[in-house]
Amino acid sequence: SSGINAEYGEGIEMEMEVSDDPYHVWKLDVSNCPICITLYQIGGGFAVDPSEEEVACSEGFVHIGVQPNGDMSSMEKAGAGNIDPTTLLEMVEVGVRVGEEIHKQLNKQLDAEKSLAKL
Repeated sequence: SSGINAEYGEGIEMEMEVSDDPYHVWKLDVSNCPICITLYQIGGGFAVDPSEEEVACSEGFVHIGVQPNGDMSSMEKAGAGNIDPTTLLEMVEVGVRVGEEIHKQLNKQLDAEKSLAKL
């Protein structure tokens, strides 16, 4: 193993040991981590996961943080264009639904990996 020393700001130091064993690991608990969904406004509609061409035509976008339980944890509107309040509400609803589905699929995959590790 080897040691690492790091200094953060004035007088704040951190020291840690790093193992040489590639199998000496621990899994990060992501069960309560939000997923960020970005929706781009394009004309009168919007798109999730748009192509580069669609992004180039977009007037603005919204980042939505979605918790595993479906709660929205954050939202940020960016870009030059305005978003109609009704469209914004629709974007939030779709973003939350997409986030919930991604969480379900991610948890399904993580559970499958856990069961494989037990074999």
